[in-house]
Amino acid sequence: MPKVLSEEQVEHYRRDGYVAPVRLLDAAAAARCRRDFEAVEASMGGALRGAVRNKFYLRFPWAYRLATHKGLLDAVEDLIGPDIMIYHNMSWVKERGDETYVSWHQDNTYFGHDPCEVVTAWIALSPATLESGCVQVLPGTHLLGQLPLTAPDTSEANLLSSGMRVDFDTDSVAPVPLVLQPGEMSLHHAFLIHGSPPNIAADRRLGITFIFHSPALGQLGAGRTSALLVRGEDRYGHFDPEQPPVAADDSDTIARHEHAVAIYRDKIKELGNTTLKRFD
Repeated sequence: MPKVLSEEQVEHYRRDGYVAPVRLLDAAAAARCRRDFEAVEASMGGALRGAVRNKFYLRFPWAYRLATHKGLLDAVEDLIGPDIMIYHNMSWVKERGDETYVSWHQDNTYFGHDPCEVVTAWIALSPATLESGCVQVLPGTHLLGQLPLTAPDTSEANLLSSGMRVDFDTDSVAPVPLVLQPGEMSLHHAFLIHGSPPNIAADRRLGITFIFHSPALGQLGAGRTSALLVRGEDRYGHFDPEQPPVAADDSDTIARHEHAVAIYRDKIKELGNTTLKRFD
């Protein structure tokens, strides 16, 4: 029996590639996470730049606590089983009226997990609505597997550093908007085609994603990356083990985080993303 998702939600994920909304945090906890994230932004003078944009669950204890929230891991376990690693995370920020968007893409293109039993959790820290540019998904497209890419869209407004655009007739499937309130999350398969339009709402749109997979998965390419075991056992050793952060300003924490980001970036460059650093 599933731990937190209903059997209907699990079946919906299998069939359509996503489930949403799922309540994770109450309003007060979501507000605290938003304050923590915006404090990091303020300390950096604005948008996250450089290594801290990636895998920041390894740098900031508050992000690690969010990544390992029992409700989050229970939901992920319902979809991929009891042995869980976190591979990556990012923030997704759209300021009001800044015209930023996310082109239609699949998450696993530059992760290279094989087989792709990979779940992306998208957690809203501000309202993710039609007006604010919430994620939109093309149901069932995860069943198509890994698709090729067409010419990239490297506009400064595209929040994907790669500018990747999946080679698929996106008009052939009606998009579904994943409307979320602060503290709610969506879960989607890493092959599911998704994107999002600009924010025309009054508030900024702020979300954080975490990428989860089983330790049993392999990875395409020659380079080796790292991941953090957050539940169960790793009986395979396919990924270098990561360690939780001690404190944001701890020198060993910073060094571990920067090393993990470096080998992660080496991997996605190996898999074809040559413009990863364009927002650094």
